[in-house]
Amino acid sequence: MQNLLLSAPSTVGDVPEYDGGWVLGDGRREPFLSYVDADPSVNWSEELEALHEEASRTHFIDRWTRGAIVARVGELPSRATIADIGCSTGFLLEDLQLAHPDATLVGVDLIAAGLRKAHRSVPTARLLHADACALPLAEQSVDAVVSANLLEHVPDDRRALAEIARVLRHGRIAVIVVPAGPGTYDYYDRFLAHERRYARGELARKCREAGLEPIEDRYIASLLYPAFWLVKQRNRRRYDGLRGDALEARVARDIATTRDSRAGYVAWRLEEGLVRAGVRIPFGIRTLVVARRTRGGDQ
Repeated sequence: MQNLLLSAPSTVGDVPEYDGGWVLGDGRREPFLSYVDADPSVNWSEELEALHEEASRTHFIDRWTRGAIVARVGELPSRATIADIGCSTGFLLEDLQLAHPDATLVGVDLIAAGLRKAHRSVPTARLLHADACALPLAEQSVDAVVSANLLEHVPDDRRALAEIARVLRHGRIAVIVVPAGPGTYDYYDRFLAHERRYARGELARKCREAGLEPIEDRYIASLLYPAFWLVKQRNRRRYDGLRGDALEARVARDIATTRDSRAGYVAWRLEEGLVRAGVRIPFGIRTLVVARRTRGGDQ
C-alpha cells in the first residue's frame, strides 16, 4: 500500500504499516490517515447523520446505485486496487469487498466521523481523511475508482475529476454517480450543501475534459422521475424560504419518513430490463457515468 501514497501526512512522518488500522510509531492503530486539518463546516448533525445512514443502507435507490456501480467495475486483475472517493460510512466499500475479496480497498472522505464507521464495517480498507481535489495517491496507482454522490458537494468538481483521472492506471475505469436534474434543486439539496444537480450530459462532458473518456452515460430511477419531479417542484414552491432550525427540522422529518417502496423495487427491475434491452430514457433521479482513463488526468 505504501507505494500508492504520494506522501505521508505531516503529522506522522513516514507512511505507517497497515494491520487492521494504520500502525503508528508508538504502536497505536488509527482507523484512517488524515491529510486535512479539520472537517469542513457543513449543515449537519450526528442525529441527522444517524438517520441518513440507516436510510441509505437499505433504501432501494441506494442499493440500486451501489449495485449498478459494483456491476460496472467488472473484472479486475488479481489483487487489484479499488478507490472509493467519498466513501462516507462504507456501504459501497462493503459491497466491493464482497465482489472483489482479494482487492485492496482504499476509502477517501473529508468527514472523519464517517471514516470511523467505515473502519468498523470494513477494517481491511485503507482509509484516508483527505480532499477529493488533492488525493494523497500516486499517479496511475489505482485499477478502478468509484464515487457515489460526492461530486455535487465539491465546488471544483473538474479538479476532483482530474484527480480521479490522475490516480487511475491507463485504460482503467471510473464509475461515478451524481444527482441529476438542475430544475429539481430544492431546500434538501441546499441543506446538504449540494453545489449542483447535474444537467443531461454534464458529467460525461466534464469527465472528457479531465481525460476520462465516457463509455456509458445513463440515468438511474428514470421510471420514478415523474413523481420525483412533482415532489421537488412542490418543495421549490412551498419551502424555498426555509432557513435555520426550520430547515433542519424539515430535513430531519424527510429523512425519518423515508421508506422503502414496493413500487420502487418493481421500477428497479423493470428499468434494469430496459437497460439490458438497449432502451435509453433521457431523464432520471441520478446520473451514472462509466469513463476510461485515456490520457494524463492533471489537465
